[in-house]
Amino acid sequence: MLQSMTGFGSAEVRSDFGYFLIEIQSLNSRFCDVVVKLPSELSMFEIRLRKLIEKKLVRGRISFFLKWTKSEDFQLPRINKMLAKVYSDRLKLLKKELELRGPIDIQTVAHFDGVIYTEDTKIQERKVWSDLGKGINRALNSVNMMRMKEGAQLQKSIIKYVNSVKISIKKIENRQPIILRKSREKLIKNMKETLKESRIDALETIDKEKLLRGLPIYTNCTDISEETTRIRSHIHQFLSLVNSSKITGRNLDFIVQELNREINTLGSKANDVIIGREAITIKNKLEKIKEQIQNVL
Repeated sequence: MLQSMTGFGSAEVRSDFGYFLIEIQSLNSRFCDVVVKLPSELSMFEIRLRKLIEKKLVRGRISFFLKWTKSEDFQLPRINKMLAKVYSDRLKLLKKELELRGPIDIQTVAHFDGVIYTEDTKIQERKVWSDLGKGINRALNSVNMMRMKEGAQLQKSIIKYVNSVKISIKKIENRQPIILRKSREKLIKNMKETLKESRIDALETIDKEKLLRGLPIYTNCTDISEETTRIRSHIHQFLSLVNSSKITGRNLDFIVQELNREINTLGSKANDVIIGREAITIKNKLEKIKEQIQNVL
């Protein structure tokens, strides 16, 4: 079954270090292009995170976001004793110069910037990743689930277009004997006229079939059986890939290019209005298929 490159997944993690919100968005891309946005305190996980994303999602433009709300226990209050003493000494000096009365209490000093501040406790890397990694895997699995759902819709649409192409190929194959007969009749008529103009009346004694087989204008410009055979082979290969569990996006795109080449050749060789119309219909369907598989993993 096909997988789309479009998907979204999220997960929440609560641990001793606080609350983590993980969001992953995936869009279509020729390569695996990963953008990671992490809090600076967790930057040591970036390489490990990228490898995990590349392994799980394989291809696409992938954006990873992590929001971290720290727990109160994680941010411990600290006191800058040296700065507190400086403020206290300056206040005493100011009090003396202005001849003020009243005590200088601790609350007054503590309200000055930098006297009391918070400092994060040291991150326990193994413990944080143990909790965080589970959430990341849940988010990645959510992305893949959405990719599979999107892929199932793409597969239905693509198969619908392929079946339409098969109907057009059948019409072309049914038309081919008529084209060959008309070409044969036209060629014989032209030969009779040419022989008559040249005053040669022995056409009835010529082996017409042998003559026709030896004429490239008949065999090469009207017989499209090789093209229709190759087209059917390409379609069979295409459908086999669509129904397989492998990553097939690039292979499908290549087969569509080959189908386009065969259709162009077929249309120019047949030299028939009805076949030309069907060839245009097929090319339009192939363009629709190409648009769809741009988002196939």
